[in-house]
Amino acid sequence: MRFVAPERFAELKATGKLPSPKGVALSIIRLLQREDYRIQDLVQLVQSDPAIAGRILYFANAAAFGRSRPIISLQRAIVALGSFRVRDLVIGLSVMHNHRGGLCTEFDYEKFWGHSLATGIACQELAHFAQIASEEIFTIGLLSRVGELALATLFPDDYSGILIKAREKDLPIADLEQRCFAMDHHELGSSLLCEWGLPEVLIQAAFHFENPDAAGFADGSRAHILTQSLSFASALAQICMVDEESRWSLLPGLLARAARLGIGGETLNELVDRVVAGWREWGAKLQVRTRDIPPFAEILAATPPVRRMGTVAAGEDRRSRTPSLNAQLIGIPLDELKPLMHLVESMGHQPVLVEETSAGLAKALRRPAPIIIADMSMPGLDPSRFCRTLRQSVDGEDSYALFLATPDQEYRALDLIAAGADDVLVKPVNEQALRVHLTTAVRMLILREQIHRERQGIMRSTDAFATAQKRLLQDALTDPLTQLPNRRNGLDFLASELVFAQSSGAPLACLMLDIDHFKKINDEHGHAAGDAILRQLAEILRHASRAEDMVFRYGGEEFAAILTNAPLKIALQIAERVRTQVEASSFQWEGRKIPVTLSIGVAVAGGKDADGEALIRAADAALYQAKQSGRNRVAADAAQ
Repeated sequence: MRFVAPERFAELKATGKLPSPKGVALSIIRLLQREDYRIQDLVQLVQSDPAIAGRILYFANAAAFGRSRPIISLQRAIVALGSFRVRDLVIGLSVMHNHRGGLCTEFDYEKFWGHSLATGIACQELAHFAQIASEEIFTIGLLSRVGELALATLFPDDYSGILIKAREKDLPIADLEQRCFAMDHHELGSSLLCEWGLPEVLIQAAFHFENPDAAGFADGSRAHILTQSLSFASALAQICMVDEESRWSLLPGLLARAARLGIGGETLNELVDRVVAGWREWGAKLQVRTRDIPPFAEILAATPPVRRMGTVAAGEDRRSRTPSLNAQLIGIPLDELKPLMHLVESMGHQPVLVEETSAGLAKALRRPAPIIIADMSMPGLDPSRFCRTLRQSVDGEDSYALFLATPDQEYRALDLIAAGADDVLVKPVNEQALRVHLTTAVRMLILREQIHRERQGIMRSTDAFATAQKRLLQDALTDPLTQLPNRRNGLDFLASELVFAQSSGAPLACLMLDIDHFKKINDEHGHAAGDAILRQLAEILRHASRAEDMVFRYGGEEFAAILTNAPLKIALQIAERVRTQVEASSFQWEGRKIPVTLSIGVAVAGGKDADGEALIRAADAALYQAKQSGRNRVAADAAQ
């Protein structure tokens, strides 16, 4: 991760042009920089801006918090979120509110904020993957591209030139930024986020999300999953912002990113639909333009937009044998019918006559053939309505619809194409022209079928990869013997909860648990018996802990538990309950009962001075005290 040089960043700040929080947001930043700030002061600041107050209440009541009753008190909402999470939320919303437009003519400010909001909403849905509070990851999603906004604001004319060159020559924009400004949007964005006080792990994710594999984070680590989550969220936001044709080309990249997080199948469909719904809801609240997006399952199943391609797919064998297809003939005059049928048959296809009645047309629409040739002069046929109805059906959206028109009907051709026809031929139709159009029809149908098959293969491969990746991520975070979270997973959870403890002042407890005389068990019964004891103990610990806590294997016969919002009294009660349950349990190995007891050390941290390493050391010291005092007991850190 790189930052803009301090001297250069100071010069940029001095211009007064850098995007920055203003008003209430700036006051909140200054308040939280003081050591003696009070929650009530923060509440009064938020109350001074009704719009911000309403959004804070909305976030506090989000379903992710799992509360049965809504929070209606702003003070309770701020306490629930934590002071620093409130600060981060307000920073993001303030920057959005104050930088809706600018002087950079090639920078699409409306599209930028639409994409940024969609990224933030998508990040919220991924909060549990990244082991982070939803409002924190929302903020980094909203501000992940703030460096681009900053460059457009600082250097509007030069940045317009860069955007044009990047678009016309398909060049990496960061390289062009470096050549022009001796810095890029990654560096400037990181400097701004650091200036505003966002946590380092979020800044790392924002710096690396465009190329997460180059970051070098350990697989399964909190930084790795957070960066991959932001990368997926940004790709999903791009899907939301583009039209149907462009969306198609972006799907493989999105599916690959989802698979890296172990997300596939119905889980992905439901997640995307929730993101789109949230995006549209928040877009209305924040006056950010959004788009209508069909359900994701429909996007995946939709026909590829090949009608606009008009060429044979790369690698297609032009000399390959044309497949035999049914071609429905609708309303063809009798004097033209026989030559047309002969031509269709000469190309290896099967002509199918459709009755020139309402019932016949309805039947054709229910079961359309791959090729439809219809005469616009047929009585009772409304060509435009027929096309629209045809394209709305699952079977008819892929059919090739060719209409024959008299010279006086030619003016209707464009309207008919807009309604869904593939082409219109003006009569008299010569054999060569009709043969060319039928050949094109067959090639397009082949191309569509190839794309369908390829996509089905991609989906199967993506789902398989997502399943495998989910298993790998789980393995990276799980102790293979006990199936509890492993040490790295537990310490990442501790780091995440410490952020909340520091901002809210909520107590955070740590238990260190050690099996008494475990070496004796191994010596007398063998290591297989010791492994069995560890597995049985893990099951007891899993069921004895609260849903909001994490129990993990620390190493060897030692386990640890992180208890959220647990003062010393509660932590001691939980520890004693665990100790009692273990002492009363029957541990068996090959028909023999093995007595097992635990010694437990307890320590609690809270407030702005909470420190993870110090908390672990204090709990470990308390564990040593429990061992020295006779084992099978609970001891608290002497300093508490």
